[in-house]
Amino acid sequence: MPATRPVELPGRLVTVRELTVAEVRAWLVEAEAGERVDPLHALAFDDFGLADIARMCDATADELEAFAPSDLSPLVEACRGLNPHFFKVRAALSGVARVMAAEAAALVSTDAPASS
Repeated sequence: MPATRPVELPGRLVTVRELTVAEVRAWLVEAEAGERVDPLHALAFDDFGLADIARMCDATADELEAFAPSDLSPLVEACRGLNPHFFKVRAALSGVARVMAAEAAALVSTDAPASS
């Protein structure tokens, strides 16, 4: 049974849970499929988004949006504590994406200009 941890936010008790390996795989498949994401939710934190946090607790990303980032700190800490495997996969994907973006930028900058 996955571990859980209650976290008190201002005016709300949220339960964080450990994701199963299958749930991390489902998240990875969704990420690879390029499903549409809310850009504000996706950029809420440096290395993950509100939807990622919502996947690990009983609150939705829209509900979490009502809190200040500082209010969400205990929730983020609990999510990181219960789901290090998720954050490891997320960090690896981010690293690969940065390398690919850098390589693509290098290719664009080394292309000879087209003659008219």
